[in-house]
Amino acid sequence: MLAAAAAAAPAHAATLRHGWQSVDGVHIFYREGGPPEAPTVVFLPGNPLSSIQYEKVMEDLAAVQSLHVISLDYPSFGYSDAPSPGTYAYTFDHLAETVRDFLKARGIARYALYMQDYGVPVGFRLICANPTAITAIVVQNGVIHLDGFPAAQDPHGELRSHWVQRNAGLDSRRAAYARSLGYPQAGWNDEEQVGPDVMWLAASAEQRPGVIEARNDLWFDYGSNVARYPAWQAQLRRIKAPLLVLWGKRDSYFTTPGAYAYRRDVPSAEVHILDADHFATLQIPDRIAALLGDFLQRHHIVPTKAPATGG
Repeated sequence: MLAAAAAAAPAHAATLRHGWQSVDGVHIFYREGGPPEAPTVVFLPGNPLSSIQYEKVMEDLAAVQSLHVISLDYPSFGYSDAPSPGTYAYTFDHLAETVRDFLKARGIARYALYMQDYGVPVGFRLICANPTAITAIVVQNGVIHLDGFPAAQDPHGELRSHWVQRNAGLDSRRAAYARSLGYPQAGWNDEEQVGPDVMWLAASAEQRPGVIEARNDLWFDYGSNVARYPAWQAQLRRIKAPLLVLWGKRDSYFTTPGAYAYRRDVPSAEVHILDADHFATLQIPDRIAALLGDFLQRHHIVPTKAPATGG
């Protein structure tokens, strides 16, 4: 059993490169691995995390595949600059524009997309703007159907009402929660199952001046995503790129019906329900890297490596 487990994992993790790319005057932090000329997978993070949520998966893939992997931190997330809401509009349209310009600056014109949580509405804007650039689509715990979004199913509920008429009380509750996040220490409760390093980066990034207000602006704009669900579903039915859906089954916010809903648009979609929570790449990175690597090989996104032969 131990030998089989060792054979399934890479012999060693690849070392990622880190840096900042200037995009329209904002310094965007990124993590990158593998040769830039190889087929590319772009990893789009979720809220409130950043590219750090993909680090282990990216390392595993770069170690065993002929693959270029890259992820970035959105403005105000992770290590990227946090321009004030007065100088940077915190909307999903603007985030998608920043990601598009980042990819252009890095010379990435064709790529597979891995999207989670906030990464899904950002990524579907990229897909709709240039569907021929997309070689494959991977969704993990992120929705374009109300099936998997219980909190938004009631058109008269608090969330849907907030997205129509902004609720200052909801903004205040979200701000108070963000301010309450402290340094992980003995007795700390890891509610999101992400680990202390990841949570401390997320909390310290969000507590920078003006960022709590920026994140509230972005959450208010989330209603623009729900309004686009029908258009994104239609685009998914048209696009030829293969679709992989990975879902942590213990996610209480984006629930498993959201995973199966993708099959209405793409009956051939591969759906894997995983024993994990919302941020599955932090809990079972080796499993996700194996599923993703196999999917990319079978769909000829990356070449299948020939088996080793004895000398």
